[in-house]
Parts: sequence; C-alpha cells; structure tokens
Amino acid sequence: MSDASHLKDLLAQLQRAGKLPAGLSQSQLGQLERAFAKWQGQVADGLVEKIMAEWQDKIKAAQTLGEPASARGIIYDLTKFVGSEEIADKIRFALKISQEVASGAGQYLNQNLSPEALDEYPALEFTRLFDRDLPRGEKRGPKGTIVEDPDDAWPARWAAAGEAIEDADDWLPWEGDAQTGRGVALKSSRIWQALGDGEGGYTDTLGNPFPPFAFNSGFRTFDVNRAEAEELGLLDKDEPAEPAKIDFAKLFGSM
Repeated sequence: MSDASHLKDLLAQLQRAGKLPAGLSQSQLGQLERAFAKWQGQVADGLVEKIMAEWQDKIKAAQTLGEPASARGIIYDLTKFVGSEEIADKIRFALKISQEVASGAGQYLNQNLSPEALDEYPALEFTRLFDRDLPRGEKRGPKGTIVEDPDDAWPARWAAAGEAIEDADDWLPWEGDAQTGRGVALKSSRIWQALGDGEGGYTDTLGNPFPPFAFNSGFRTFDVNRAEAEELGLLDKDEPAEPAKIDFAKLFGSM
C-alpha cells in the first residue's frame, strides 16, 4: 500500500470510528491528509538523518585508529548496522507514533468542532492513561537505579507551558502526584499548543496541540464536563465555551 492510500485509509478509519467530525469538507480532509503525510515524512527523515550522523561519526572515529585491520573490521560492522533490523524497528516505531498522532488529531477535531461536545465538555484534563517502565520524571541513575527527575516530569512541563502563554484564567496549576495527577484547561487554551511546542526547553515534543505531545508518552486528555469546569472557575455560568483555533494547513508543528 502506498503512503497516500495508507493515509486515505487511516482517515476513513477515523471517520468510521467517530473520531472525526461528520461535517468536515473534502478540502479540510485533503489538508488533514497532507498534514499527516508531511508529519510522517518529517519523523522518518529526522530519524534516518540522526542514525546516519551517528554512523558517520563512528566511521570517522574508526578511521583514526592506528591499526588498519582493526579499523576495517569496525567499519565493516558499522556498515552492516546501517541495514540492520534495529534501524528498521526505529523507523517502524516512528511511523507508529505518527499513527498515534493522527488518531489524536481526530479526537482533537471532534472535541473542538462538535458544538454539542464543546458545550457539554468545554475543558480537558491531561492525565496518565498508559504506564511506562521509565516515565518522564524518572531517569536511570548509577548501576541502573531509577532516580527522580522532577524537572522533566509533566507537572514541570505543564507549569512551563502555562508560564509561556500567561493566560492565567483558562488553565489551572497541576493537581496531585506527578504520575497520577492532572492538569486542567479549557479546550481553547493556548497551553495545549505550548505543551506540544516544548516551552521551557523540552526537545522531545511533537509540535501538536493534542496528545501524544512527546514521544512514548503515556499521558492523554479526557473531557471535563461543564459543571466541573464552572466549579473549578474556568467558566462562568452560561458563559459560552470557545473551541481551539484550528489551522488545518498547520495542524502539526515542525519537528
């Protein structure tokens, strides 16, 4: 199956699953398809470029060895590595992430373009859905031990995103534990794009205003109903809920 037909099939699956609003025009669907294709291409190109850069650095290091036979052996092994299953696995992983992003985009559009869903559920909570062996907020220490890394945890990222947008009335500070707590904001809040942009200096984010915001993240968004949004002070009673401002042609950020 070609990339183009794969993407068309993916969009059709999202529509059948109810993850895309029924009212999308053919032009909007075409923009989505192009956005998916561009994003997948960026992921694959960036990954291959990184792998090749590492490979070339190792080749250069091998060429500086004083023993030619040893250098030739290392270079031979490295050349085999370039065509290895390990690299294929990495590229498959990148494409898997791009499919997760496509599914997230469908949910994001449905959350914002359905007037009924927006009125009944005007806000989102960002919280853990999938467990991870080494979640953000933890890292490998000496001898394989796991140590805390709070500056990389989602609460720190949430705070950095909120600080970047300075809109204090449409998002709330992180509530609860780093791994089981949540951040809550209106669907229209710019904090979602700031989170995907990695505000605060985070470089593993994906550029989109919906989850997954970063590679291998177990956090997702869930609807918050109007009663809770009002109770939390995000909306006044009878205040109309606003959708996120969506630019279909720029749905995904740059890698």
